[in-house]
Amino acid sequence: MDTDPDEIVTVELDCWDWNRAYSRRLTRRQLGELLLKLDEMADRTEDASEGAA
Repeated sequence: MDTDPDEIVTVELDCWDWNRAYSRRLTRRQLGELLLKLDEMADRTEDASEGAA
């Protein structure tokens, strides 16, 4: 079964100290791009943490 990259999905972010969840509707393609950016940000944060230690 193929996944349609233009299919609309709802993404909901919720953190323990937020008053309510934050949700947005994105295409699967946009979600993939967002996840790649978050992964890159996590890598840079990890590299900076290791450099400071």
